[in-house]
Amino acid sequence: MSKLTELAARCIRCGFCIESCPTFQLTGDESQSPRGRISLARQAEESGVWDDATRSALDTCLGCRGCETACPSGVQYGEIIELARAAMPRQRRLEEPFLASLTNPAAARAQFALGGLIPGGRLPGVVSRMLTGSLPEAEIPRLPDPAEFPLLPSGSLPPVVGEVYLLEGCVMRVLYPDVHQALRRLLRRIGFTVREVRQGCCGALHAHSGFLDEAESRAQALGEAFPDELPLLVDSAGCGSTIKGYGTVVGKGLEGLAARTWDATEFLLANGLAPILAESPGLPGVRIAYHEACHLVHGQKVSAEPKTLLASIPGVELAPLAEADLCCGSAGTYNVFHPQYARRLLDRKWANIAATGAQIVAMGNPGCQSWIAQAARENGSAIRVAHTLSVLESSFSGLTV
Repeated sequence: MSKLTELAARCIRCGFCIESCPTFQLTGDESQSPRGRISLARQAEESGVWDDATRSALDTCLGCRGCETACPSGVQYGEIIELARAAMPRQRRLEEPFLASLTNPAAARAQFALGGLIPGGRLPGVVSRMLTGSLPEAEIPRLPDPAEFPLLPSGSLPPVVGEVYLLEGCVMRVLYPDVHQALRRLLRRIGFTVREVRQGCCGALHAHSGFLDEAESRAQALGEAFPDELPLLVDSAGCGSTIKGYGTVVGKGLEGLAARTWDATEFLLANGLAPILAESPGLPGVRIAYHEACHLVHGQKVSAEPKTLLASIPGVELAPLAEADLCCGSAGTYNVFHPQYARRLLDRKWANIAATGAQIVAMGNPGCQSWIAQAARENGSAIRVAHTLSVLESSFSGLTV
């Protein structure tokens, strides 16, 4: 019995997953639900016949893993979808070079810079039709302006008590270096510094897309970059979810690295940032909504920690956000390859955000941040779209998000 068949056999078809699935909510189609996809994948794996209907059902899954949170039987759907995508034969000539360039920081930076010169800021329609058969919805991400933080007040900082590693990532280091800077500043406020090392990609985007050999190669290289038993902090939800899962689908032998990987908010809360935040100048009168990034809340089961830290900021009010843990439609490269579903989910997410009356919407994943920021621009909204860490540092440094 293959691992895919073994994992799929754990599904008892109870249906608890269905209403948690964004694509089922959009379509009402059983094949667009976790239960339906598991059944199709198992049948295809056992028969060796991967028909167009099965390939389409698996391709349109966001991989948000909301079904895992809802499942009473503990079905590991994230592993199932990655194994199924790796097993099914399909033409992926355009997807492979796209992922290769996106996960190469130098190439990604050049592409994003060129993208800023394209009228409308989106992929040309002919390119999008080659990739997806549809016109594009996602704007090409914009390169950031350099963040300007005030100097840390060295006289009031605690003594250094430890070191950590920080995952720089691929897209994260290109689009949101200010988030890494905010994390470094927050760490120093609780007595930690970052040990700088040369590192590459964790393999998350390749794993989610079913390119498991490439994902494995990247995982092993990353493991070599972090040899010492220091905590590894990650501020990108998708990357953190993949690294914490090393030793399952990819990352053979890297279970030790997985065990010492933390989402940044977990580490900051566990090491005393909340009371320090409570003594900061804060953000008086600011109302904040919190969007639960899928691979943080469903993949890593991290939800209370970022909200606890945000609530520790003096003067802040946390605004309830309807469907906070429903996917926004970004989902790695999903908004590029499935623009129509992604757009419907983005519009739904933005309507919920706008209804909160918040001045800031915070989140812990770069894909969500870029996609939701596009909605803010399209709607002419003054709502700031920011990473949770940027908001936390703003409690000390003033609003820089």
